[in-house]
Amino acid sequence: MDELYVVRQEPTWREDPDDGYDTATDEKTVYALFGLAIYGANCLEHELVNTLAVAQVVKAQEEATRLIRDPWAKGFKDMMGRLVKRAQPHTSNFPDLVADLTKCLDRRNYLVHHFWRERVPDMLTVAGRTELCAALKADHRLFEQSAERLHEKVLDPMMSKLGITAELLDAQYEAERRDALARH
Repeated sequence: MDELYVVRQEPTWREDPDDGYDTATDEKTVYALFGLAIYGANCLEHELVNTLAVAQVVKAQEEATRLIRDPWAKGFKDMMGRLVKRAQPHTSNFPDLVADLTKCLDRRNYLVHHFWRERVPDMLTVAGRTELCAALKADHRLFEQSAERLHEKVLDPMMSKLGITAELLDAQYEAERRDALARH
């Protein structure tokens, strides 16, 4: 499990009227929520990379072949659109997930390439910032929930074939957390 990085987020499947977000609508909150949305997109990208890499490991194990290259390396070089396309053989049985991933790709690309150019005038008013905050919260939820669904429907069953359990993932996460705390 040297390359399977574990990212923890609280489950978001259930609707919660108190979403825990800052309810302020000042400029700093908009910037923070933008960062949170992009972080969610990056976590989803990482989940796609893990899915593709674990699929390669499972296939090699089933075919009793040896992997010559690090299965994670290619994924971290690909952009999200390519990752979504490469994951299609694993996600195609779940049309709702495919739709979510397509929407996530569109929203991620919008945030990265168009959001500030198109929406910067909204930063000038409280009402505009309120709209931006609501949209960015929704984007973060979309990315986070899509990553959870990908994990649950596609990655978990593949990891089970390798004997990777929730307990092993929890232990890996705790080890990474301890390492991070020791560095700081």
